[in-house]
Amino acid sequence: MISRNPSIYLTNKWVVVTISAIILGYVAAAIDLVQVSLNDLKKGICLSKQDSWTLLNPYSSCPAEDWYGWDKFFFNVDNWVSRLFINFPIYFLFAVGFALLAGYLTYNRVYLIRQSGIPEIKLIISGFNLNINEYLSIKTLSYKIVALILVVSSGLWLGKEGPLVHVSCCIFNIIYDVVAQRKNNKNEAIRRELLSAATATGISVAFNSPIGGVLFVLESMPSYFIPTKIMWNSFVSATIAVIALTGFKVFTDGRNFNEQDLFQVNFGNFSWLFMEVIPFIILGALGGMFGHFFIKLNSKFSKIQFRKQVRNYLSDLVKVDHKYGSILEILVVVIITTLLNFPLEIAKLPLNAYLNLLFKDCPKEVTANSTTNATTFFCQQSNGVTLIKLLYILVQGFLLTSYTFGVDLPGGILMPSLVLGATTGRSLGIVSQALQSKFNWESLATCTEKSCLVSPSSYAVIGAASFMTGITKLSMCVVVIMFEITGAVSYVLPIMCGVMTSKFVSDWLCPNNIYDTWLQNNFNQKDDDFQANRVLTNQGKGTGLISFSNSTSTIKTKLPDISIKSLMIPLRQVKVLCLVPENEPYTLSNLTSFVNDDSHEGYPMIINHTNPVYLGYITKSSLISKLSNLEDPNLPICFQVVSNLPTSAISMQLHYERKLQHFNHLDIELTQTSLKINEGTPALLIIEAFEKLNLNNLVIFKTENIMSGFIDRFILAKVINDKFSDLINDELDDFETINDLENNAGDLNRLIELDDLRINRKSIELIT
Repeated sequence: MISRNPSIYLTNKWVVVTISAIILGYVAAAIDLVQVSLNDLKKGICLSKQDSWTLLNPYSSCPAEDWYGWDKFFFNVDNWVSRLFINFPIYFLFAVGFALLAGYLTYNRVYLIRQSGIPEIKLIISGFNLNINEYLSIKTLSYKIVALILVVSSGLWLGKEGPLVHVSCCIFNIIYDVVAQRKNNKNEAIRRELLSAATATGISVAFNSPIGGVLFVLESMPSYFIPTKIMWNSFVSATIAVIALTGFKVFTDGRNFNEQDLFQVNFGNFSWLFMEVIPFIILGALGGMFGHFFIKLNSKFSKIQFRKQVRNYLSDLVKVDHKYGSILEILVVVIITTLLNFPLEIAKLPLNAYLNLLFKDCPKEVTANSTTNATTFFCQQSNGVTLIKLLYILVQGFLLTSYTFGVDLPGGILMPSLVLGATTGRSLGIVSQALQSKFNWESLATCTEKSCLVSPSSYAVIGAASFMTGITKLSMCVVVIMFEITGAVSYVLPIMCGVMTSKFVSDWLCPNNIYDTWLQNNFNQKDDDFQANRVLTNQGKGTGLISFSNSTSTIKTKLPDISIKSLMIPLRQVKVLCLVPENEPYTLSNLTSFVNDDSHEGYPMIINHTNPVYLGYITKSSLISKLSNLEDPNLPICFQVVSNLPTSAISMQLHYERKLQHFNHLDIELTQTSLKINEGTPALLIIEAFEKLNLNNLVIFKTENIMSGFIDRFILAKVINDKFSDLINDELDDFETINDLENNAGDLNRLIELDDLRINRKSIELIT
């Protein structure tokens, strides 16, 4: 898609952005409509006039007297007996059916559509080779949308907001491929530029928050593109998508559609009192602690070995094959969730409808016309009863979300974190309001121009923002998202106060957010049975994330001035191709074994180990493609390099070919390195290059063209996690000793300590 004519490139880019954003807007609206309809179908049906309830919140917006549960609809009875023996079985069967159907769709596609997809998109944008053609394909998009609708409709504690990022990236990638294919000019850098915009657009349509989506990308996604460029692409894309989403109401003929349903909340005519800063700070601290304990508990539940034990136990219990363990796990989770949710009407609401309800204060006077299901949940009961309900939802929601965010289903954590935070905030708001009413203290009676009362809904907003920050470690985008959701201009400062406190507490308690923690513990691990059954590039090597963003002061300032030679894989251990093999010549058989024996992206090529002149880098996919075209598989193979070779290499190759006489020519094209790094280069400089340039690998040279070793993002990430952990914990580390020895000895080859660094480190990339 890169053209010599800049205007053509820009035109193509904006075509992709515009078409993709419009499609995403309508897809997001369709997902909302279908999932809420299926969710409410479990409970009953609204038989009110068409213009008195809304399509996107039928259960909570329907007048109480016009809502018909299935017992009332079929038998015109409504009591606890009918609810237990008629409504509950129907509710239970729908919930279990939706969840099992989603599990069936996900069963053979766990790698593609599980969870939210935000961590994987982060890796792709940072340069990780994640089989984009499969992960962002139209088939993956279809399965993700259908399974996501079923998961949210089942009532599980998973949200659709995070997965909309994956849906958005799929749409952008598909449209990009169509446009680029027509121009016959694809470019991975442009693809990742568009995926950054797609991420912003996904968050924008999820929360109806275009500016919040733009800030989400800037805060959470790594990129080597200019920030202003990312902002502009994201801004245009998010604006178009949200306009398309809002414009979907045209298809409802102007009825059955409230703008509030698109996450715009009528916040009320309240302002905040200065004394409320104290509970706002408390909410922020609770949000930070929630993030810490949630990540810790979820990490324990999400460990591959723990999940495997649970699934094997369930399989043995019902005496079925272990491969069905994940389906049984989903069945158990949805049964427990359904049993806990059914007793409370408010607990049966979809998460977004429940959050919308928490953000609204009760009307001063409840009339017959205003008595909807929503008002009966909160506004017609005592504060004590409401508090008990909220605490019940909070406890069971925290435990269920901690476990459910890890099952093999699509679903995100953003909405559950908002709901749990809003529930906590609403509870604290009710307590604060009761204290203000009971005690006639002058400080508590201070009035603003708009209000003299504490607003529980405002506490819900601040609690939601604080909990979302605690789990994601995002700050600015959370403030803007909450502001755009509620439109509460006067509460921007309290929201910032809660978010700031939550961020400080969260950073103090744990170093990583939920997404990075999941990537480190669960993504692309060697003991992942599902991954083990697939042939994937970089399989079992982890994420390769290179980031010091959370520990800059504790690592970079203490990292001794050691060279990259101390961390690289030396040439003798690197898996390379030789232009002139020193031993037996290459054949189709041994080259096939060579490439099938690992999951590397590619291999460096040198003349041979005696004369290690670096010639270039060839990808595995390219090598396999060339091998498949060989005519005679029994003849020796000689590489015919398309690019220019040094004179010495050409001479040695001709001499080698004359010795063989009969052989197959294998034409290959080598990629030249853009950076030439000497083995004496400080390791800190290399780490910063990987971090800021999102490099995949680097070849290390002894002299100008003599290869000395190799290092890639996976090796470096493992070294950082394993060897630099002592630096993070402020303990005595071996690197200080090595640094002193380097300064005194002057001869790296005599330093046994440098070799000790490699004793317990197995190669993740390019090691024989």
